[in-house]
Amino acid sequence: MQGKFISRRSFLQGIPVTAVGLPYILDVNTGPSGVFDKGPILFNDFFAIYLHKDTGRFSVHRTDGSVLISDCAAMAVSSDREVRPDMPEFRHRAEVSKISDALGEGKRLVIHSFGKNSPWAFTRSITLYKRYPGIFLDMSCINKSDVPVNTESLFVVTPAGTDTASLLWSGTSKVLTNGPMYYDPGTVYSFSAPDENTIQSWWNAGFFSGYKKEALVCGALENLKAQGKIHVRRLPGDAISLSLQSYLARGFMLQPGQEVHSNRFIILLGNDPYSALEEYASLMGRLNNARVSSIVNGWCSWFYTYEHVTEEEVLRNAELASRILKPYGLEYIQVDEGYQRWHGEWEGNSRFPHGMKWLANKIKSFGLKPGVWVAPYVISEPTEVYQQHADWLLKHPDGRLKRVGPWPGEDSDWARNENPKRYGLDITHPGAAHWMFNLFSTIVHEWGYEMLKIDFVDWSLLSAYRYYDPSVSRAEAYRRGFEIIRRAAGEKVHINECGPGAISVGLIDSMRIELDQYYGYRAENWKQYVGTPTGSSAAGAKRYYFHKRTWVNDVDHLCTRNLSLGQARAAATMIGISGGNVISGDRLIDLSPDRIEIIRKAFPSSGQGARPVDLFDSDTPSAFALSLKKPFGEWTVAAFFNPDETQTIKRQLPADRLWLDPAKKYIAFNFWEERLEGEFSGDLNLLIPPAGCTLLSIHEQPEKPKVIATNWHILQGYLEIENTEWNEETKILSGTSIGVRDCPYSVFIYLPGSYPWIQGGTTLDHDQDNYSFRITHPHIITLRLYFAGTEKISWHINLSDFLKER
Repeated sequence: MQGKFISRRSFLQGIPVTAVGLPYILDVNTGPSGVFDKGPILFNDFFAIYLHKDTGRFSVHRTDGSVLISDCAAMAVSSDREVRPDMPEFRHRAEVSKISDALGEGKRLVIHSFGKNSPWAFTRSITLYKRYPGIFLDMSCINKSDVPVNTESLFVVTPAGTDTASLLWSGTSKVLTNGPMYYDPGTVYSFSAPDENTIQSWWNAGFFSGYKKEALVCGALENLKAQGKIHVRRLPGDAISLSLQSYLARGFMLQPGQEVHSNRFIILLGNDPYSALEEYASLMGRLNNARVSSIVNGWCSWFYTYEHVTEEEVLRNAELASRILKPYGLEYIQVDEGYQRWHGEWEGNSRFPHGMKWLANKIKSFGLKPGVWVAPYVISEPTEVYQQHADWLLKHPDGRLKRVGPWPGEDSDWARNENPKRYGLDITHPGAAHWMFNLFSTIVHEWGYEMLKIDFVDWSLLSAYRYYDPSVSRAEAYRRGFEIIRRAAGEKVHINECGPGAISVGLIDSMRIELDQYYGYRAENWKQYVGTPTGSSAAGAKRYYFHKRTWVNDVDHLCTRNLSLGQARAAATMIGISGGNVISGDRLIDLSPDRIEIIRKAFPSSGQGARPVDLFDSDTPSAFALSLKKPFGEWTVAAFFNPDETQTIKRQLPADRLWLDPAKKYIAFNFWEERLEGEFSGDLNLLIPPAGCTLLSIHEQPEKPKVIATNWHILQGYLEIENTEWNEETKILSGTSIGVRDCPYSVFIYLPGSYPWIQGGTTLDHDQDNYSFRITHPHIITLRLYFAGTEKISWHINLSDFLKER
């Protein structure tokens, strides 16, 4: 790299005064060779940007003198060539100005690159904000010719050469990637040695050097016009080949005079990997006005009926859900795939004889909200759209209608034998857009559905080579579709997406982050939850940071019928501790009471999502911790999963991995076993049963009597305890708890002293009007609340009188 980093004082003194005032223009093709002759052209408290005069490339130094980004170029890619603004025929002009926007105050460097014989003209921007340790980057490209130009991708950052470093990040041992769709949560790759292979990640990538070390995240903050993609390859030493790509579409045509913008990307530093990932997701949410307040607590028909769902089946389960789960927070009944006449004709089929409007009203009569699954971009041959409006459908480049389906290709036996055949709705056609608006307006405002699940997008709308409007990219078409849906449905309807949610941030409420489908019996069902890199546990870990920052996570449906009791408890724990949607997928009418009781403990969603404490240990993270705080206390809920169906596993975790103070003593209570596990300091050692989980409530060792858990909800007091108070003078512990009428549960109170068992006295039940209590362990009082005809109980225990009996 050209140029040498100078002290912060020296380079600040060398910056022209105009750099902090009005925009100024620099012709960087004049002056001495090397970097811009005034030193760094842009700076803040974190970074200094150097601009290379001959090439228009830039480099980034940190204020400690280290190089972060080295000699970065940009690029446009078409079907037959690559065009880079650092080619000799391009000249460059730079502007620096102060900015103030939704992210605060900062400075922006804009680089204009243009060539006499090139149809492309580039504009790149690099922004530094005062408050963020991140480099914000984007670019645009203009077609200066008089003919359309194919433009598949824009690369905001790309190395200067094939084996040239564009990122220098010390000690990177792992890289966390992301998949393009909901069913691919990404991979934790080993990154400690040079490799000829390039790792690709959609949306973003996280660089890990240690749990207590500084971390870096690269990612697209916006996917409005293109789909963000990150390419990284490990070079010798700490050198990394980094490219930031905005993918438009294979057949995207940049029209004469048209300008196309990339995504806005960020290269962001954090004090540790968790804060870096979370800040990245927060910025994405802030820039796109994320919707994060609506959470689905409900039931869905998909997992045991698949497409064979019936009106009768929905209503039998809805009626039962209204009695056994609605009091615990269930609100929605969602009808999934199989109710429609055809894809593209969404009124009910013969298994739904009363129609979809009638069904919505019937669900509402149970005091519940109706939801429905729709695949809006899939059109079957028998439908009116196919028969009368073939011009609304996706086409091949040669003009033939494009078949769509989840099969490998149109020439596969699967596709050839499909009946009826299906096609893709091209909503860049005005007629198709109008039809889709009317469809969702009807579903919501005429039929009365209050929740929409949108599916089958990857192999329909997103499979297009080119759209009716060839100037529309894949991401733009996809976002335009959700804009239509949201405009038609209104603001109050919950939209659950099964697709690339990074494109639709601000339009959706929740997103599936894992495959919502499994086949087989108990073993296969269990693997879908725990033990595979794409299962619920791994997906909930690898995409945890998006929750309540860009959307509400939807980790999986809660299906217990095929699982053992231990596995069912683990599934409920996993879904509940995610803080996202809690949706039962069981045939409720056939559930045993013990499984219903397990499901109840996951309702309702708290909205509070746990962090994966072992996120970078392997590609199948399986340990989570959630710090909770209420006016009456603070505690940590931690969950540990064991996929092995035969062996108990031992785990040892340092306390600071659970965000606990290693110097302090803690107690742990086992939720499912209703057992005090004891105290620990420094390291937590535990056993996890085969094919199950250990769910703990962890408290700093109390010096006075304290509520430490309940058996009502997996968060153990966060939702059901309103307050508690200890009066040292009177020795009275009091509190207020909420619950469901005539449904008892237990509260567990820790006693700082030790009270060995003595026959009679304190070990007997002490009854009050609607609660009782007794010592059940040398350190535990179990308080039993009965809620006879009430939903709130105020209780108190006079420990002075109580313990006199000893």
